Parts: sequence; structure tokens; C-alpha cells
Amino acid sequence: MWLKTYLGIGRERPLWAHVVSDLMAHTVTEEEGARDARRRSNTFLQHWKPKKSVLPKDLKAMMKVAEKYGLRQEGLAYTRAAMRNMPMWDNVHTDEKCMKRLTKRSGATRCLLVNHDAKTVGDFEDLAKGLQSGKHKPTKRCTCNDCEKMIVEKGCSDPHRCWTKAKQILDLLPPKWDPRNRHPEDYEETERRSAIEAAKGEEGVDVFDRRITTKGGVAETFRIFTSGAQPSNESLETSMLETQETETVATDGACENNGFANARAGAGVYVGAGSERNVSIRVPQNMEQTNQVGEAVASLLAT
Repeated sequence: MWLKTYLGIGRERPLWAHVVSDLMAHTVTEEEGARDARRRSNTFLQHWKPKKSVLPKDLKAMMKVAEKYGLRQEGLAYTRAAMRNMPMWDNVHTDEKCMKRLTKRSGATRCLLVNHDAKTVGDFEDLAKGLQSGKHKPTKRCTCNDCEKMIVEKGCSDPHRCWTKAKQILDLLPPKWDPRNRHPEDYEETERRSAIEAAKGEEGVDVFDRRITTKGGVAETFRIFTSGAQPSNESLETSMLETQETETVATDGACENNGFANARAGAGVYVGAGSERNVSIRVPQNMEQTNQVGEAVASLLAT
């Protein structure tokens, strides 16, 4: 339970979790990523790993539990709030070599860290927006209001340089983790409400829940009992195409010997008599052989 609490990010994160992060951050060797300890916030969200041999007993146990149960971030889509709360320095979903090259010690990286106190993806996104100001000029001598504000309030000597560096680092994020992109969260609730409204008055009609966004903060993006290759970091587009045409399709899944070791599941889609689009298949053996899986596979085949 306290491992999940440690994974959380934000104002509600307890003091002890910040202390743990500081302890871990100071055990990393110079060869590890995020060389400046101030850039390290969470070993599960960044590339760097603590030196386990010097960790206190309780922290060793926490790391062991995470490794034993395959703890990692896994999901089809996430909320923009979760994306923005992820650490940007040494972000685990970026290319480590590119991150090291872009964040090596320089005036810009020091200013981002010290003067701007930029730590999260959201911090970097907000800074990069300075480049989009209509009155901003791409030069150190720009006198637009946004540049003047950065100079006075943050003590930044070159806002354009810092905004540019922030965008370059932000651009390392893969599509699924980039809050600037379009994501299922942007439309799936509206589409679901529309589908429910359209189905009112129709007997025997259940609206299929197509929402795939993992709700909650950063802690809720983690899963245990994971295995195999890392999930894709490409962004999914699941929006329904609007059309005046409707089509009724029947889907079903079944399983022989359901609940037993020799269970065999199947899935089928029926479009109409003699239709070439009618299909029935055996559920692949590498998938769980149950009625529910058969029904899910059938729904997938019908899309």
C-alpha cells in the first residue's frame, strides 16, 4: 500500500515520500542519468536507478516488491493531468541518450532548474508556450511583455533560450505521453453521452463503453503482474466517425468447458445472411479461454 502512495505525484504526496525520493536520488552514481540530484524525483518515473546496496532496509524491500510483481506504467491512454504531472527531467518514456544530450549542464538547463523551478512535463509545457506569443521575437533582446515578466519575476537572463530549450526537451516525449497532442480524453465522454442519448427508447440496446482513458493521477497509471515487451507509446485515435448511415451487427462469444484447463473459446460476428463479412474464429491460445474474452474479441472483430 505504501508503494502506491510513494508513486503518487502532487500536493497530496506525503512528506515521507519526498524524503524517500531524496534518499534514493543521492545514491546514484555520476554515470547514471539525471546527474544533478535536483532533477531526480522518482526512480519509477525516470531512467535513473538507486544503488540498492546502500539503501535502508525498508526501501530495499519496497524496490524488491516492485520488481517481484512487475510494477510499471501500462495503459491505452491517460488523462492530460497525469501526463503533466510526470517528471520531465530524465522522463522514463523518452530516449535516454537524447535526453542526456539535451539536458547536459548549460546556462539554459541551469536556469530552467533554478530560476524557473521547472520539474514536471506541465512546467515545461507552460514555458514552451512562450514561443507562441504573437509579439515575441526569437532573440535574447526581445522586449515583449512575456519576456519582461520572465526577466523580472524569475531572474531569467534569456527567456527565449529557456523557452526553446523547454520545447526541445518536451519534444522528446512519445505521442501517448505528450499533453499537447489530441487524446481519447478529449472526446470519449462527449461521444458516450451522444451514444446513450441516441439509444434512448430502443429496446434491448446496450451502449458499448468505448472509453479507454485510465482515470486518476500518476499513481493510477501503474500496473502490477505485467510481463513481456513494453506497451506501445503511440497515441490511439478512437473517435467514432460521424455518418448518417447505421448498421446493426450481432456479436457473440462462447466457450466450451468454460472454467476448466481444456477450455476453448470462440468469437463470431453476424452482419447478414450470406454476407462476406460474417466471421467466426477460435480465440488464439495465447489469450485466456473464457466467455468474456470471446465476447471482447467478437466486439473487436466487428469494429
